[in-house]
Amino acid sequence: MFNKAKSAPPENKAATLAPPDTRSSAAPSTATSSSRPSLSVIGGHTQVEGDINSDEDLTVEGRVSGIITCKQHTVTLGANGYINGDVFAHTLHVSGEVIGNLVVLHRATIHKGAQVSGTIVAPCLVLEDGSVFHGSIDMDPDNEMLKRAFSDATGHATNTSAINSGAMANSHKATVDKHATASANAPEHEETEAKAND
Repeated sequence: MFNKAKSAPPENKAATLAPPDTRSSAAPSTATSSSRPSLSVIGGHTQVEGDINSDEDLTVEGRVSGIITCKQHTVTLGANGYINGDVFAHTLHVSGEVIGNLVVLHRATIHKGAQVSGTIVAPCLVLEDGSVFHGSIDMDPDNEMLKRAFSDATGHATNTSAINSGAMANSHKATVDKHATASANAPEHEETEAKAND
């Protein structure tokens, strides 16, 4: 009898403890997934070199060198964050520093204290007082680059090269025009000198 009583209580304790643990671990995961959207965070002491593809909202507090592709979600760059590369996002909030092209499907907001150098393509753009921007802006919702960027789910490298080739074509054209003007004026200058010497 003594042995029966001693072995019975541990079995009962194990039986009563197991079900609450199973229920408690299952219940929060369902509540968590339905109550808040997923979010990735690159911390302030983290440096990433390479491309990032995200299917959830992304917050960058650290440094990223590469292309960020988050076409269906929001990318947020914190005040101490830094991105050297292109960003493709549904919605964009910039409070830090970006050197690169920003292609945004819905809305881009450049907050006070932010510094951006590059091209911004977005149908809706907010540049707050106190932000610094160097580059070009295209707010045409029918922009071909915007359509290509968001219609092709796998071609983020192609989109980047399209942005860069467009910028290169403009700078090449300007260079060609300068050289053409200088060459066209050179014979006239030589003729003037020749007449002066006669």
